[in-house]
Amino acid sequence: MRVVGGNFKGKTFKHKISRNIRPTSDFVREAIFDTLANYINFENLIVLDLFAGTGMLGIEALSRGASFCQFVDNNKVAIEIISSNLNTLNIEKEKYKITFADVFSFLRSYQSEKKFDLVFSDPPYGLELNNKLISHNGIKKIAKYGTIFIIEISNKETINENPNFKMFNKKNYGDTNILFFSYEC
Repeated sequence: MRVVGGNFKGKTFKHKISRNIRPTSDFVREAIFDTLANYINFENLIVLDLFAGTGMLGIEALSRGASFCQFVDNNKVAIEIISSNLNTLNIEKEKYKITFADVFSFLRSYQSEKKFDLVFSDPPYGLELNNKLISHNGIKKIAKYGTIFIIEISNKETINENPNFKMFNKKNYGDTNILFFSYEC
């Protein structure tokens, strides 16, 4: 794994990744951020990386100038990898928070005034977790009008229509679809 852009471009991480963690490939991450660059300026964004895995999506956002990223995952190995990656890059602790929790428990219990500008969701494929996410009542706690959601799904999955989420782009990379939504509630 390597950071593909921004201040930490080219930095690499060597971890033995278990089969329970499916990191977004460097190629797909680069494509996501190249697409996002057409819509947003990363400077000072507040980012949420759900089902964070290795944390590389949030780290890419921090590398490009995001002011803060919250990482959420319920896998202890993933949490250790995220922490190790952030420490390797010497990212200041006030620029991130790592939460060991189930994403839906996190959404139910989220109590900060802070709303996120950009949300990544890359859960395990085949479990319909992104559909559960976009219909979850806790979305109102984390998102504001215009929050961008990047949802990664298998090309065998579909996302249910939701009037609060407007898709503005879609990319296909082999067995992976990347869906770009704007939250409009």
